[in-house]
Amino acid sequence: MALIGGVAFVATRPLGAAPSATGASFYPIGPSVEGLRIGESAPDFVASDRDRRPLLTDLDGKPIRLADFAGKPLWIVFWTTWCTPCQQEASHIRAAYHAHRADGLAVLAVDIQEPAAAVREYTVNHQLDYDIGLDPAAAVKDLYGAWGLPSHFFLDGSGVIRDRYFWEMTRELMEEHLRTIIGS
Repeated sequence: MALIGGVAFVATRPLGAAPSATGASFYPIGPSVEGLRIGESAPDFVASDRDRRPLLTDLDGKPIRLADFAGKPLWIVFWTTWCTPCQQEASHIRAAYHAHRADGLAVLAVDIQEPAAAVREYTVNHQLDYDIGLDPAAAVKDLYGAWGLPSHFFLDGSGVIRDRYFWEMTRELMEEHLRTIIGS
């Protein structure tokens, strides 16, 4: 029985780094999956290679493609407006984005399964001025293997995943992970 409990404990741990002692949190929104691995090329935000139908749009309904960020280090974060840890880290993400825009950093916050109007209101009220994507069917979340909120993927300018983290991040932790795509 202890073996089953131990396996269950390990199977439910985040696939990124362990949470910090600061009370960081994470909302599982599906079964724990391995997701995309460090070193893999990130997939485009389309249904399939054959069916190039966009899965991700901006707040105005325009398609967002991975190619829109070509040549830039890209930080993708999966979130929702109701997610408390997502709310707690949003101002830190904004600060990190502002601190590294001169380095070419792009941030894409992918909201999962919420209406555009609610997401727009939240982004305006919280002054989130980085790119926001809408994933109404959670298809991009599934494509990347983001099984909880918030989930972070760090891509280099060539679209290769250089780091990932499945948990709420502190500002210091953000800087540590950003170094993998923008240097010191």
